[in-house]
Amino acid sequence: MITMKEVAAHAGVSTMTVSNVMNHASSVAPDLRKRVLRAIRVLKYQPSAIARSLRTKRTHTIGMIMPDITNPFFPAVVRGAEDVLNQHGYTLIVGNSDSDTQKEERYYRTFIARRVDGLFIIASATTRPPDYLLHHDTSTVPVVFIDRFYRGVRADAVFSDNVGGSLRAVNHLFDCGHRRIGIITGPLELENAKMRLKGYKRSLALHHVKIDNQLIREGEYHVRSGYEQTKALLSLKPRPTALFVSNAPMTYGSLRAMRESRVKCPEELALVSFDDMEWFEVSHPSISGVAQDAYGLGTTAAQLLLKRLQGLLSRAPQHKTLRTKLVLRESTKWRLIGERAA
Repeated sequence: MITMKEVAAHAGVSTMTVSNVMNHASSVAPDLRKRVLRAIRVLKYQPSAIARSLRTKRTHTIGMIMPDITNPFFPAVVRGAEDVLNQHGYTLIVGNSDSDTQKEERYYRTFIARRVDGLFIIASATTRPPDYLLHHDTSTVPVVFIDRFYRGVRADAVFSDNVGGSLRAVNHLFDCGHRRIGIITGPLELENAKMRLKGYKRSLALHHVKIDNQLIREGEYHVRSGYEQTKALLSLKPRPTALFVSNAPMTYGSLRAMRESRVKCPEELALVSFDDMEWFEVSHPSISGVAQDAYGLGTTAAQLLLKRLQGLLSRAPQHKTLRTKLVLRESTKWRLIGERAA
């Protein structure tokens, strides 16, 4: 590898001048700056990231641990965080935990060993905070939770309005004339799944409808789970007339189960999802959904982490909640249109 000393010799300047040019110091004369930059181009010099990190105590790398890279929601979060970090000279490294707490811990220890400057964590499903995070020093390596978080860990967090979004979705189903409304939740050891169930229950209370535990099915945030739990709900007598599904992969599974069972949507079973994906619009019927700002979760988390690294925040953890929006499509319209026509 070409060294700074070789660049200095080629340009006929000192290594200090090369260093000043690399660090954009204003004290370097224009002609010397041109000679150094020309030497860098000719020799194809690349500064050593390791040497720079030893000098500055920063690697300008950020780690992100996500639970499921196949879920289309999470790549948008990554993109948002990466766009902000790149503007500030940081590189994002991503690890996929597959919602496995042991794999999550391995990525955590790998990132810490590589001296990342900060961490984004989208938590795996677990009932308690992992020990390694309970003992983590966030003053040395700041942590920002995105979408899912561990209670008991003092760290910054950014998430969607899970309660409000679910409340609006289920309220809409009541407005459409439904009273027997089922829900497929996420894993209830996850905070966002609990909050979406809370919004569902709050809507039932507002409409003076007693909770029927048969209509509450715990899923696992993946396609097969949505399929299996929808099949279970369709076997009930009487079965629900509407269904609220807590994420997009499970919604896909629900549609498969409904079509396999020849249940018409929305005529026999209305459907609304907590998510809003591109394919919802081209599905037949098109799917009503609670739109989350996945990209905004990523950008907000990155901005929060950068402020933390710059020492611009108080020691108290910062929690930010992003608004959701209910997008209405064909999967919830039939009863409302039918009743108005009547």
